[in-house]
Amino acid sequence: MVARRKKKRQQTNYLQEALLLAVGATLMVCAMSVGYGFFARRADAVPVLPGVRIEILNGTGVSNLAKETARALMIGGVDVLKVGNADRFDYKESVLIARTRRGNIEDLATRLHCRNVIEQLKSGSLVDATLIIGADYRRLNLGPKSGLNN
Repeated sequence: MVARRKKKRQQTNYLQEALLLAVGATLMVCAMSVGYGFFARRADAVPVLPGVRIEILNGTGVSNLAKETARALMIGGVDVLKVGNADRFDYKESVLIARTRRGNIEDLATRLHCRNVIEQLKSGSLVDATLIIGADYRRLNLGPKSGLNN
């Protein structure tokens, strides 16, 4: 009778070890998946420009375009302070307007693939630049996950 109890205990121990191994492997796969998702999103995003604060204005009339653009840029680490509509909705090309000398606006324009950069400095401006989105918004580099480059 003693031999039977030992066999049963050994089988139970093997079962527990196998279950523990399966749970551990599942947790490891979940952790790797979360980590990959985070790093893949950061790699696809517009490169970070620390300290550059911008406002985004919709110059096309396409519904929620400024909000979606802001979301895509914030994923890339750009500090978006304001989102709204431009003074009109017939901008053919996007324009990046420098409002202060702080921050590297030319570098931001290059990374976004925005060809039109102008300087309209405002003393006491809260933002370093204003991005007015034009009809060429699909050409802007907002990262592949933005859904705006299709």
